[in-house]
Amino acid sequence: MTALRNSGLPEEIRNEMVRLKGAGLCLLPLGGGADGKAPLLKAWAGPGLTLSQILAPMHRTGSQVYGVRLDGLVVIDCDCDDLDLVARMEARFGASPVHVKTPRGWHLYYRAAGTIPNLRGEGLPVDIKTGARSYVVGPLSQRLDGGLYGPAKGFLGKDALPVLRCALQAKAVSIPTGHRHVEMVKEAMRMVELVDSADELQANLAGIRDDWCQDPATMPDSELRDIAGWAWKCRLENRVYRGRDSAFPMQRLALDALRGTPNGADAIALLVMLLDQHGHSPGKRFPLDFDAMRLAGLVNLSKPRLRAARRTLQEAGLLRLAGKHRAGSRPQTFVLTRMRPNLTDAQSLPTQNVKAGGMAGGGAIITYDARFQTYKTGGQADE
Repeated sequence: MTALRNSGLPEEIRNEMVRLKGAGLCLLPLGGGADGKAPLLKAWAGPGLTLSQILAPMHRTGSQVYGVRLDGLVVIDCDCDDLDLVARMEARFGASPVHVKTPRGWHLYYRAAGTIPNLRGEGLPVDIKTGARSYVVGPLSQRLDGGLYGPAKGFLGKDALPVLRCALQAKAVSIPTGHRHVEMVKEAMRMVELVDSADELQANLAGIRDDWCQDPATMPDSELRDIAGWAWKCRLENRVYRGRDSAFPMQRLALDALRGTPNGADAIALLVMLLDQHGHSPGKRFPLDFDAMRLAGLVNLSKPRLRAARRTLQEAGLLRLAGKHRAGSRPQTFVLTRMRPNLTDAQSLPTQNVKAGGMAGGGAIITYDARFQTYKTGGQADE
């Protein structure tokens, strides 16, 4: 990688900037303001700057200070030179492999995730900075007043950064006996992506049980082990829901069935949208209102293309008509179906309270047991 040479910029700072830029970090030129930490460019929060765009204003001003933009990063900025405070921060948020000694304190680097607490509000001389519109002064930078940002531990851009482990806040009211299991499951799912093993998760749950739960002695370790094991399995199988940051499964068998068919690309696009909107509720019935879908920005295909894509999904056995149209009162409803290996016909996704046989006036209830992946029939359906 080449970069504009700055006769006043020490070679070690230039080389460090080249290395960090090559590692994928977003940098920006600093040197303005009374403290020399203000950006030298107005438009620095948009697309990442090239190395030449960063070095040119530094060359013009003689600056030896650059910034690291915190896209996907978090920096704990300790505003005092207190190693005990650093230790407290790492005990609370997890150990950081990258420390930078600042003129007034320390920078501890992490990857971003979750809600960021307000430590100033807790009376601590600590800021937590994150986001594409935030930055910190980069390692090896030297301000005009002599302030140096010296690497003290690890190498930014080389050492793998852990996710910031947000500290759990004490609950105002203890968890009553009848609610302990449910609450512990919720806590396990909140923490499962912030730990390194099921054993660590179980240990955290044990601390919550001892501190928050009523009568903790009656909640055995074996129950916590089962909860931690289940949550860890959810993480390994990518079944931890994180809102719009979460993933959902897409069958390769479904893609194989649609590739090469007329309207196959449109059908795949429609299937992805339907899985996103409805795939998390097995057996859910939903209408296909193409006008509403287009108005909501869910799809940008024309109505004829959407109709053709729907027919392709039905012909492939991935979408099934579940309720017929009744003029003026009821639209057609559909249900997603999925393919099973070694079967030629698609089978419905797990459903609950579905009338068997479609008999008017009642019928057997079909329920799906996810633990054993089996269907059970019994009882009468409510009309």
